[in-house]
Amino acid sequence: MKPPTIAFTMDQSPAADVRPFARGRDLYFINAAYVRYLEGADCLPLALPTLLDHSRIPALIAGIDGLLLTGGDDVYAGAYGEQVIPGQWRIDPPRTFFEIELVREALRQHKPLFGICRGCQMINVARGGSLWQDIASQVPGARQHRSPESPTLTYHPAAITAGSRLHAIIGRESLTVNSSHHQAIKTLASPLQITARAEDGIVEGIELPGEDFVLGVQWHPETMDEMGSSRALLEAFLASCREKSAER
Repeated sequence: MKPPTIAFTMDQSPAADVRPFARGRDLYFINAAYVRYLEGADCLPLALPTLLDHSRIPALIAGIDGLLLTGGDDVYAGAYGEQVIPGQWRIDPPRTFFEIELVREALRQHKPLFGICRGCQMINVARGGSLWQDIASQVPGARQHRSPESPTLTYHPAAITAGSRLHAIIGRESLTVNSSHHQAIKTLASPLQITARAEDGIVEGIELPGEDFVLGVQWHPETMDEMGSSRALLEAFLASCREKSAER
């Protein structure tokens, strides 16, 4: 059986980006950690930039075996009917609407779907849920989920829901996870289920009940190679992708 083809989404740097690497050009890029994460497993990674022509999405999803939604800039609040809170955070509306359609089409075609950090949030938004735009200013008593010393990660425990797919994969009811986000799920879309929470109540994991693999985690397993849970999540995703590959 040939390895499954896994498409993973990318970040965009617009020409107006003040970061030195941009230099006045529109760029698509991806943190190499995602590439190494997939490269270390038996799959064929396929980088997927934001497409403005959404009519191509059904054919795109039909041609892959699984979809990985990666982290990145903020989800555009207008996608879930809210005004953007002014702040220093970069927002990517085109990617937001592109990924909404990716998620919906992946669900229609029953393709395995794995969301990491922003990707977890996007699964919820695509299904009709909403987000806390900024945990620190909107959630009283919340812990620090993003280290001010970027790209340094902070760590905290997460409680895993017994009986969930996530629990079956990880095999534990508590897990120390890394954290690098200032947004999080506020209103959960139906029929998604919460599968992990931080001690302050912030949602750390979601999944869609049923046979299809639709799972999101708020942490970054791609940077946790030293932990068995990281590899277990990827292998569970790829096992489902191989089943879909065999059907094509």
